[in-house]
Amino acid sequence: LFDQKKKVLQVLDKSIDTVDFDKLFSQTEIKALKETVKPLSSQENKLVDEALTRKQGQASQFKKVTVDYKDIYRLRPETWLNDEIINFYFELLAERSSTQKDLPSIYCFNTFFCSTLRDQGYAKVRRWTKRVDIFSKDLIFIPINQSFHWVLGVIDMKNKTVIVYDSLGGNHDYTLSLFLTYLKQEHLDKKKTSLDTSDWKQLTPKDIPRQGNMSDCGAFTCTFAERLSRCEPFSFSQQDMVPIRRRMILNIMNKKI
Repeated sequence: LFDQKKKVLQVLDKSIDTVDFDKLFSQTEIKALKETVKPLSSQENKLVDEALTRKQGQASQFKKVTVDYKDIYRLRPETWLNDEIINFYFELLAERSSTQKDLPSIYCFNTFFCSTLRDQGYAKVRRWTKRVDIFSKDLIFIPINQSFHWVLGVIDMKNKTVIVYDSLGGNHDYTLSLFLTYLKQEHLDKKKTSLDTSDWKQLTPKDIPRQGNMSDCGAFTCTFAERLSRCEPFSFSQQDMVPIRRRMILNIMNKKI
């Protein structure tokens, strides 16, 4: 195909320089998306292996969240993630956002927020934001457990959009409506004015990485949030879940993403 393109252009213009063509072709070639799942170094792998051999005691603590070694065990391949791992990881995401001003400002609810709001109503979560103005943030992250399946809820304040990222491709119309109702209640309670959400969009993207088993939903949920928190594309797949899980262990042990 490359040689055929040369011949066609040479017919059109006998004076074409093939060296110039090679240069032009390289400049206009569509670049393949670079992989962003960085492999661990030998030293980092050693730390992760050591963490996975221990089964008792506290592995890491950050602010008010803790992870025990029995929780770290959940980050082995094809193992379902629990609340402790996800809540710890989202705390690290929030910390990174607060210390790196070039990143979007984010707020992360914990894994109990959505179920509490859904089952007990706004009154039960009203005080959860007494020290934060969520309307001043760029992105709100809500990790959600629905029937033993993790998905990521996102409220995009800047673009007036509520989103659910589901690595199994499900629909979440009720959850999206719940988010909009929450926003109106929260705005009325904290701002004392009504919030018009008639122009807000509700999305459940389908062109996102999909899990190939029934156990990696938690790792996908965390990775969706990690990429969104630094405006990076979802350049990962099911094949990357083992190194992603191992890096999550490293992040938790080092208390830093």
